[in-house]
Amino acid sequence: MNLSLWLRYALRNLRSGLRGFWIFLTCLTLGVAAIAIIGSLGAAVDRGLTEQGQPLLGGDLEFALVQRETTADELNYVQSQGTVSRIATMRAMATANERSTLVELKAVDAAYPLYGALTFDNPVNTQDAYANKDGRFGVAVDPLLLGRLGLAIGDRLKIGTTELDVRATIKTEPDRISDGIVFGPRLLLSHDALKATGLIQPGSLITWKYRVKLAGDTRLVTAKAVIDDANQKHPKAGWRVRARDNAANGAERFVERLQYFMTLVSVAALIIGGAGIANAVAAFVNRRMPTIATLKCLGISNRDVFGMFLTEITLVGLLGIAIGVFAGAISPLVLSTLFSSVLPLPVSTQVEWLPLLFAAVLGLLITLAFAIWPLSRISRVPGASLFRSAVLEVRGRPAISYIAASLVLIALAATLILFFFDNMRITAMYLGGLAGSFLLLAVLAWLLIKGAALLPRPSNVLARYAVQSLYRPGSSSLSIIMALGLGLTLFVTLALTDSTISRELRAGIPEKAPAFFFLDVRNEELNDFRDAIAKEAGVQTIDNAPMLRGRMVAVKGVPAEKVQANSESAWALRGDRGLTYADKLPEGSKLVQGQWWKADYSGPPLVSMVDEIAEGIGVKIGDKITVNVLGRDVEAEVANLRQVNWRSMGINFVMVFSPNTLKAAPHSHIVTVEMNGGDEAKLLNTMAQAYPSVTAVRVKDALATVSDLLGKMLAAVRGANALTLLTGVLVLSGALAAGLSTRSYEAVILKTYGATRRQLLLSFMIEYGLLGLAAAVFGIVVGSIGAWYLATFILEMPWVFSLPVAALTALMAMVLTIAAGLVTTARALSVKPSGYLRNE
Repeated sequence: MNLSLWLRYALRNLRSGLRGFWIFLTCLTLGVAAIAIIGSLGAAVDRGLTEQGQPLLGGDLEFALVQRETTADELNYVQSQGTVSRIATMRAMATANERSTLVELKAVDAAYPLYGALTFDNPVNTQDAYANKDGRFGVAVDPLLLGRLGLAIGDRLKIGTTELDVRATIKTEPDRISDGIVFGPRLLLSHDALKATGLIQPGSLITWKYRVKLAGDTRLVTAKAVIDDANQKHPKAGWRVRARDNAANGAERFVERLQYFMTLVSVAALIIGGAGIANAVAAFVNRRMPTIATLKCLGISNRDVFGMFLTEITLVGLLGIAIGVFAGAISPLVLSTLFSSVLPLPVSTQVEWLPLLFAAVLGLLITLAFAIWPLSRISRVPGASLFRSAVLEVRGRPAISYIAASLVLIALAATLILFFFDNMRITAMYLGGLAGSFLLLAVLAWLLIKGAALLPRPSNVLARYAVQSLYRPGSSSLSIIMALGLGLTLFVTLALTDSTISRELRAGIPEKAPAFFFLDVRNEELNDFRDAIAKEAGVQTIDNAPMLRGRMVAVKGVPAEKVQANSESAWALRGDRGLTYADKLPEGSKLVQGQWWKADYSGPPLVSMVDEIAEGIGVKIGDKITVNVLGRDVEAEVANLRQVNWRSMGINFVMVFSPNTLKAAPHSHIVTVEMNGGDEAKLLNTMAQAYPSVTAVRVKDALATVSDLLGKMLAAVRGANALTLLTGVLVLSGALAAGLSTRSYEAVILKTYGATRRQLLLSFMIEYGLLGLAAAVFGIVVGSIGAWYLATFILEMPWVFSLPVAALTALMAMVLTIAAGLVTTARALSVKPSGYLRNE
């Protein structure tokens, strides 16, 4: 093995430039760059959240309780850890100028914020902004609230039973992201002001947060130790304790899932680009046939000739990989520099080496795996091709050693991908789908070629030539169908997924969905509230259910954090959940296992669970779960399982308890109102003024917030779609370029026998149209299966086949194939005959 000879020859060949390698380079660079950029940005956001964890969380630690404050013993423990800031958050209605809107209240103390800085748009200090002046407390608000209520600085608004002065507008709120999704503008006030509003009632949905700035050692490991100590010393507190590395848990999970999805799409684009690499290498070998033959005539062995050209291909590949990795390395810095003012998450500018290394190694493995097969033709090039290069075709299957090398490299790439992602099951299924698509496409191409050979010859000479071109020696039918079919499959999958998400957003509200959810309706005012709202125009149906908040702390005696739950059900074990009790099966639910309890049941606590959640956390009828409610652990036996239609948007809960379990606990009610016509704004204002302690959530507004998040996901899907389409076009161009010399020779011979340029173009259009149609049929069928899987098992949305998307895909396939084919063959038609005829 003469490595120095291989390297010297490769470098000497590359002195003439990269002519003929541009498709190779572009396919490889695009795939590697996409993986590197997405991986780098995901890691940069993760690092940014960790580095900025203290201001984002508002402390080194946060102890959170729902519907109750700490006991004296619990508070003493929290205060013993360092400086404490007490915060209360809840939703409420703000009214002014005969308008009402939902706001996110946040009551803070003098210590807030422990980290970071709270700033206002107008010159006022925080104490003056909240102080009690002339009998009224002040508030600081999101500027959006001023527009909604028609207010200005100095005006008044009403929260609960109290009027408050607007004294400042919020410019920066350092811990904003730690609160997750909000459905209304922020309103900051003091604890005394919150108490004066009358909103703090038994059962009110209020979250109390105690942020801690650790005394002395503030390292993350110290904070983790405090969490363990707190849970051991106060096992029944029911608080949720998190450290600064979990400041934006919801945002982190969203970024992680989006990164996972986008990286898998980029991996597919790189693998599809591998087909383009193979085509480009095949074209490279065709161009170098005289050189290969000359080297063999000079006595250089097959192994050395193969090594020379493999080294040349590898060097070009390393150039493309370097460009892609460089793009990934600078992407966090570019994003942070250009868009830091609008980014919702912090982005670290440090170079993230792990995703870059993953992209580089994967790019190299794919390059070598797809290059070895076409390079293996070198061993079958005889010296005679030096004299008749235009007509001599290299046939036959590669030697077993070359096939084995390619398969080993592909297996290494698959193993690398599997171990790089946490969810190995879904990743393995995804890779299996890609491998299956390759095999199915190869079978389809083979059937098409064999079927074309068995068809009766068309009487029309142009059609006959087009059909015969599909199976002629040296035909590029296999390469074209593989190249276009893979790209179209992924394109159809993403396009139909886009269509599924878009349809869900457009559908928005079901035909019979509530117009409003009213929260914190107290027991003593429930009947009057229902009577008052029933008098409003357009109100059709009113429903209500008791509501508490609680956290699942154990499943079958196993602590919730140690339960092995699947990815679709793990959310039920995190944080607080809405709980209720009922003496009969709630509407919108269907009993699938077990029996419902009697209306007068008075035995040990029972609970009904949603079937998919119970299955996901490993719970069956008869098992016991423990829920912490208001600081008290309640153990209940699973009596039955329900199937819930969440899309109805009616009142339903993951857990419904027997009435004797929770009825004595302080709680409020949730009320839903369905309307047919009527003035929603008028109803909202009327109820807000009559019942100031009740919070109204307009369903359309809540859906708009969620739709905005899904819209961001759609943008990512469409970006992946564009990458897929571009890669498919490049791969197709490479497939056509690989057969350009054969096509040029055919065109010369046919023109010599009298064929016109127009006839040849028409024949080529028929040939490429047939190939495009075959690839389109495959792309539609397999892509639809992929989109169905994504919609059903990943997005959990109903999938409906979109005929416009399918038709557009088929049309696009044919247009792309014909256009790319004509562009390539136009070069073949312009070749002068003399150069070819002299070789005959």
